Amino acid sequence: MQGVTTEVVGNCGMSYAPVTPLNRARLETDVARTSPGASMDWTTFGDYLDHVRRGGVGVNFAFLVGHAAIRSAVMGSEERSATPDEMAGMERQLAQALEEGAIGFSTGLEFVPGRAASPDELTALSRVVARFDRIHTCHQRTRNERFVESVNEIIGVCEAAGARLQISHNNKRLGAPDGAWEQTMEAQEAARRRGLDVSCDTTSYIAGLGLMAAVLPPWLFDEGPATAAERLADPVIREKVKGDCRRYWLMVAEGQWDIMWLGRTTNSGEFFGQTFREIGFLTGKDPMDAYLDILHKEGAGIADAGMFGQVKSPEHLRELMQHPLVGLEADAWTASAQGPLAPLVNHPASFGWTARILGDYVRERKWLPLEEAIKKITAMPAAKFGLRDRGLLRPGLAADVVIFDAGTIADNASFDRPAVYPSGIEWVFVNGQAAVRQGQLAGSRTGEVLTG
Repeated sequence: MQGVTTEVVGNCGMSYAPVTPLNRARLETDVARTSPGASMDWTTFGDYLDHVRRGGVGVNFAFLVGHAAIRSAVMGSEERSATPDEMAGMERQLAQALEEGAIGFSTGLEFVPGRAASPDELTALSRVVARFDRIHTCHQRTRNERFVESVNEIIGVCEAAGARLQISHNNKRLGAPDGAWEQTMEAQEAARRRGLDVSCDTTSYIAGLGLMAAVLPPWLFDEGPATAAERLADPVIREKVKGDCRRYWLMVAEGQWDIMWLGRTTNSGEFFGQTFREIGFLTGKDPMDAYLDILHKEGAGIADAGMFGQVKSPEHLRELMQHPLVGLEADAWTASAQGPLAPLVNHPASFGWTARILGDYVRERKWLPLEEAIKKITAMPAAKFGLRDRGLLRPGLAADVVIFDAGTIADNASFDRPAVYPSGIEWVFVNGQAAVRQGQLAGSRTGEVLTG
């Protein structure tokens, strides 16, 4: 309904495979939360892709294998350096996933457990990626005070390994030094001149999603996520955590509770979509204690609790979108307005990101020419991710085609009512078959699982 015919998923280090006894409980918890009624009957990445194929898909899906899944499959969720044997185990898991159809490898270096990875670990895994001629997509370590250093780190890793690189949502955040974003773009341009295939992307909203536990200190996780959650009930440890949370989203440390609200959780669904200040008022707690209470209740699933917040200014969003190395991304998950996932959506990007770009930013604000915006949504990411038969209208390529009215296309979703389809998109064809007919879902499932 948004004109999206292919989704690249498994970003920021997060995928639902591979599965071993060391990470099964965590992945089962996440699957239960995001896919009600689904049973996790797979172990390998190939098994996972087969599971998706059996259900049928309305659009095409290309899957990245996540570093968090690979790392936790080998060593659980412990926040420590990997041993040589564990690194070798991760390399084997990654190679198997790439052999079985993953189009690339993703890392989430601000999150548990990816933030514990050393450059040596990342380089070793990126060499596997390079051997298969796939892509490494990276959510870098920070976009705050050390934004430039984090981009330079992952460029250095992929340059040493010879792996292609896509830097996810490369926007500056609260705490980034003046000129930091410009320096990260200059670093990418310099690396391209040296021969590295590197570029980046941005979301299309000033508010984005995040993971609550990423602000917590690594020492809290030295015995795993379940123990970390349990420790938050200890008043002494809680006070220590409050003084050691200046990382990831600095809005938490600075108490900007009105511009952050609760996303997906397992055990605090009654507060879904409310700001942490509102949650504090409802529970009679300081917002920081309300925040930590929610994480405590998540138990072993603490690392997956979600939130949303205002992460960039309109002016910065404009300069991001206009930069020639920046593609456009959703950073949101798929749902039907009438389906079981609709009540779990609390970001309008799930229903309106393409229409927001083409209607608001292109037609109304004139930030980009229509052709340039479409290229950044279609041809640019298709080429980057090696989807060579898609992203362009050309004889012999897959017939993924969207017919929309550039004069009326509009994003109708909001944070108050996110599960609302856009208007102005009349026809969508997936692999030559109508998926949307005269603005209505056709009910077809002609999508494919695209493999590397």
